[in-house]
Amino acid sequence: MRDLSFQSHKYPVVIIGGLALFSLSLALSKSAANVSMALVYLTTLFFTSRHQDFRKTVLQSVNQPLLLPFALYLSAALIGLLFTENVSDGLGIVNKFVGLLLVYLMVSALIEAIGKGEGGRLTAEKLLLAFLIGIFTLDSIAVMTYLGLIGDKKFALPFAPLHVHHIWFANLNALGMYAAAAFLLFAPRQRGHRIMIFSLSFIILGGVSVLFSVSRTAWLGMFFTTVILTYLMVKQKKVFFMVLLGMLGAGVSLYFFNRIVHMRLNEIVSDISLFFAGEANTNVGERFLMWKAAFRMFLSNPLFGVGTGDYFLTMGRYMASGEFPEYLAQFNQPHNMYLFALATNGLVGLSALLYIFYRVLRFSVPLLRTHENEKKLFAFLATAAVAHYMAAGMTDSFFNIQILRYAFAFVMGVCVRNSMKTENVKL
Repeated sequence: MRDLSFQSHKYPVVIIGGLALFSLSLALSKSAANVSMALVYLTTLFFTSRHQDFRKTVLQSVNQPLLLPFALYLSAALIGLLFTENVSDGLGIVNKFVGLLLVYLMVSALIEAIGKGEGGRLTAEKLLLAFLIGIFTLDSIAVMTYLGLIGDKKFALPFAPLHVHHIWFANLNALGMYAAAAFLLFAPRQRGHRIMIFSLSFIILGGVSVLFSVSRTAWLGMFFTTVILTYLMVKQKKVFFMVLLGMLGAGVSLYFFNRIVHMRLNEIVSDISLFFAGEANTNVGERFLMWKAAFRMFLSNPLFGVGTGDYFLTMGRYMASGEFPEYLAQFNQPHNMYLFALATNGLVGLSALLYIFYRVLRFSVPLLRTHENEKKLFAFLATAAVAHYMAAGMTDSFFNIQILRYAFAFVMGVCVRNSMKTENVKL
């Protein structure tokens, strides 16, 4: 008889190919990423309906470590719909959080369902490499544009290739640099030198891209992430403090000898001085006003916030009353993921957001202390991604931005899976 089992066919290659295309297109095209993930949804639905063994395996793989945290985060937004006047905006935000959950589940559950043991780990690494190739391609376009080889923006800053906002571009590169560093530190050497060379090349090009993006948000996130990772990875604390002093010295050197860093940091001081002098129409001043308005929204309903879709609506009322200036109408979020959660979903929303970060760290930090380099690679990246989002999220609402929301869900799907657990992980 003909074998009709799922594993007897090459259908898994189709699904993993779809995930690889999604990984590759994340940095390059919003539309391509959406289409790729839609194809993954459809092919997975088709194969689960046709193959009982695959359906059983997928269902067994659904209960991943971050399923509950992401589901609670989505639930907080759904509860917020009960308090929302602008239902269409509220549904739009709920849709974003649904995507966050689904991308995580698709990546983590399908890796677990299709690739067992060594195969799952190799599949996860290949998806990460596809992710890096996509960012590397985007960075190459940015450099060629800057040099005048393509386009008409020779020597123009900031780097913002393919109309990707420079802040999003920089933070995406930060995630890529953490992934490349994980490969350099923990990938098995027998895998060959090509991955090592590519990872080192990515770190160099990514570092240039982050610098020329002039994004202080990314710089802040990378600084704190590097400090946290160094603290976790270095066993002797004297060495940690020496490294920390070295980082501070490098930062001071960049400030005094790099024109871009010098100018951008001086702008912070200037903007703060202008704010306290009564001039708030600056980059930092606008953030201060948005944070003040978001906190006022939180105080109006501390438990549930003003409603999932009512940030912009409530801000409009504040501006109409003259409490806040009209130029804040250009922003649909307060450029702070914590204050956005508090404003729209109150303490319930903030708790759900922090619970995601807590569960990732609770899962990944113990893995950094194991002797299994294969698991350390993923633990390092997961820890770095969360540390970066927690720090940089103080100046932007990352989960409101598709490229950063999907990148986070993808990285978590690759790194935080059941097969990565150790006996030290108790969730």
